Amino acid sequence: MKQLIFLLFYAGFLIAAETTATYKVEGMMCGVNCPKAVKKSLKGVDGVTTCTVDFDSKTATVTYDDEIIDSKKIANTIAKGTYFKVTDKNKQKSWSLFGWLFGKS
Repeated sequence: MKQLIFLLFYAGFLIAAETTATYKVEGMMCGVNCPKAVKKSLKGVDGVTTCTVDFDSKTATVTYDDEIIDSKKIANTIAKGTYFKVTDKNKQKSWSLFGWLFGKS
């Protein structure tokens, strides 16, 4: 029984898929505090894994679990927390074993 629980626990990591989305963040005026504000707006948001902000290109790249949160809600969360205009540039779904086995994209 313990082996079955152990196997199911680790199978969950193989099935889960993360999505990466890039957002255009308009209104950032400095290279230090504005990126910090974007990251802070997503800190503690359930489903968000990572957030990197590039001031030069005025973009934020967010990796998240699309089963928990969607791209639109992330954009709205950044906009409300920072007052910047945020638009979703594109999103890419990362590879998952479940998707590969069952043709789910």
